[in-house]
Amino acid sequence: MFSLQMCANISRLDAFRKARTILAYAATWDEADPAAVCELAVKLGKTVAYPVSYRGGVMDCYAPNGPEDWKDGILGLRVPDTDKARLISPEEFDLVLVPCVAFDEEKRRLGHGGGYYDRYLPRCVNAKFVLIAFEAQKMPHIAVEEHDILMDALVTEDKIY
Repeated sequence: MFSLQMCANISRLDAFRKARTILAYAATWDEADPAAVCELAVKLGKTVAYPVSYRGGVMDCYAPNGPEDWKDGILGLRVPDTDKARLISPEEFDLVLVPCVAFDEEKRRLGHGGGYYDRYLPRCVNAKFVLIAFEAQKMPHIAVEEHDILMDALVTEDKIY
């Protein structure tokens, strides 16, 4: 229910309405799930891509064309089948939905610790970055390092920051 409310808030963003190519993610059981807004994006004719992670903190992003373009990845997560889905270059993204473990009201995020997004986001030169989370993940302050990317917006089930 919280994820659906969060997705409704994302759909109201100007950045979502204007976006043609969106980077999302397939959520784990404890993450804010962007699936509903991704379905809406596809219905609206937008391209939605998802990350595929490799060793060494590297990730590429692929846009599946349908259910046959997915496969089981690590930890049982569904990931695009890189032999079937279309590779999307970072410069093509207009909007990136970014997951987190925790956030603060200044739109700073604590990620999962692999650095995948920290390495990938600087290459998304045409994109708006929207952190998505649940209000329960809010912390008073998240320390940032020089390589951390600041978000353009933060969306939860209750609020758009």
